[in-house]
Amino acid sequence: MNKMDRIYRVGVRGGFSAAHHHGGAAESCRRLHGHNYRVEAAVAAATLENGMVIDFGLVRQRLEAALAGWDHRILNEVEDFAGAEPTTEEISRLLFNRLAEGISPPASLVKVTVWETGDCWASYGPD
Repeated sequence: MNKMDRIYRVGVRGGFSAAHHHGGAAESCRRLHGHNYRVEAAVAAATLENGMVIDFGLVRQRLEAALAGWDHRILNEVEDFAGAEPTTEEISRLLFNRLAEGISPPASLVKVTVWETGDCWASYGPD
């Protein structure tokens, strides 16, 4: 890796508690069950502005706003998931799309990771 390939990365974590059910997995997942989801948004930039990739407060504020409508809800009943299974993969995609809109160059959102449990996660972002 040469110097041109190096970038700065920062992240912010948040979380929400919600229930869901979906038919694509084991029988236990077909029944209504809940999780304490943990979410991390990662932002990157090759250069810094005012010594930062992005203000942590801005990313945290946007993440909290994106999660607000899902906390203590049954995700299958939330309009954001109409026509889609409320899986961890789908949650990470929806969050990525919401958060990416508010981040401007030279910074860019590179990944959103959602932990369904302490050891199971899904992430979404550019390849």
